Amino acid sequence: MGLIGRPQGRPILHYAAAGYKGLNPTPKKKEASMNAGARGSLVQLESTRSPGSKGHEIVPPDRTATFAELFRVGEYRALWIAGLISNTGDQLARVALALLVFQRSGSPFLTALTYALTLLPALVGGPLLGGLADRYPRRDLLIACNLVRTAVAAAMALPMVPLAAVYALVFALALLDAPERAARTALVRDLLSGDVYTLGVATNQLTYQVTLLAGFGTGAMVVASIGPYPALAVNAATFACCALILRTCLRRRPAAAGRSPTRRRSEVAGTLRLIAGSPRLRSILALSLLAGYFVVPVGLAVPYAAQIHLPTRLTGMLLAAVPAGNVVGMVVIGRMLRHGAQVKIMGLSAALAGLPLTACALHPGAIASLSLFALTGVGAAYQVIAQAEFVHAVPADRRGRALGLAAPAITAVQGVGVLIGGVLADRIGAAATIALTGAAALATGAPLAIIWHRVRTSGTGPDGHPADRPGAAPRSPAST
Repeated sequence: MGLIGRPQGRPILHYAAAGYKGLNPTPKKKEASMNAGARGSLVQLESTRSPGSKGHEIVPPDRTATFAELFRVGEYRALWIAGLISNTGDQLARVALALLVFQRSGSPFLTALTYALTLLPALVGGPLLGGLADRYPRRDLLIACNLVRTAVAAAMALPMVPLAAVYALVFALALLDAPERAARTALVRDLLSGDVYTLGVATNQLTYQVTLLAGFGTGAMVVASIGPYPALAVNAATFACCALILRTCLRRRPAAAGRSPTRRRSEVAGTLRLIAGSPRLRSILALSLLAGYFVVPVGLAVPYAAQIHLPTRLTGMLLAAVPAGNVVGMVVIGRMLRHGAQVKIMGLSAALAGLPLTACALHPGAIASLSLFALTGVGAAYQVIAQAEFVHAVPADRRGRALGLAAPAITAVQGVGVLIGGVLADRIGAAATIALTGAAALATGAPLAIIWHRVRTSGTGPDGHPADRPGAAPRSPAST
């Protein structure tokens, strides 16, 4: 999901800079902010925060947490370092796999399939394996996942492994991400409390964005220098390093009490009914699922770069262009627009985000292509607004479960989008496919934008009652 939600009546990125110094309001506004529910929380915080849990660092209510207080918690520091190393290796491996498969097959479809297989397992892994983080000690689960991923990634680094086996290994590697991520997220909540926890979640998300951009931006140059197989071996080494750090620096805790399978199934069914029965939630989720279009240029970046004769060392810049534009868009929207304007432009931004991609049919040069990809990323920044609105529209006691269903769906639709894009690129070329994707995004996004406008102006929430507005009391107590 996105980076951060929104404080009451303030832009989404009001506290994004300067160490999140604006994360909490001034003391005079403290009570009003607390009454505003979870609107000033991180989106991910809404899905993971549990009341009453104890952490190592508690900040007095009259001031905000600092990075010094956050990184004073040694176990969190170890978890953050392990995550940084793991994410860096992941991005390097994605670039290496895309270049390796395209070099060995020359097929845009097989290249896109490789990228899609890093996304599609979320649809299966989340519901099936995420619960392992409650049934087993989280430290042990983290170590086990990293050790297994070390073996899987090492097998991918062997030159004699056929492509079919590479795909199976990529799928297995991505499948293991679900329990590892669930355990990591839950463990952060075990380690931190209050504003230190809020800052910890924000730090994790910003670190991921930085490694995403750095990994894509420099990954192609690294792979061009050392080759794809050594790069995959480096990825395997990062998992082994993470397992060692976690084994050495984390204290073992007992497993959390899990819920019965029957109750979990009942909660999932109830959450599905909630989303299906709410025009507001349906509309927001539909706009979020347009992400399946915007990831296609990333999945086809390698064959597209070859088609426009872009040097290999610059392919990473093309891979990073969309996420870089997305970060810029979030900052621009957050700094220049207040909440009311953000919600108004969400539909329009969703409809127009794919428009720049249509120019790829003209086979533009390197600079123009980078600009077109980045512009799409800027337009796709509406996703953060959509995610914050989705969280706010769900009753507080169901937010975690609703996000637990929406997040895998958004990830999976990105995998499907890349997969379909690869099939088309094999037949009509990467440039034409990306252009067609942009046109399809426009054709799909326009009616969804109209629907969102009608839902937004109707003023009803998910339960048919008037929707909450900035400054209004929430429908139910916020989960803190």
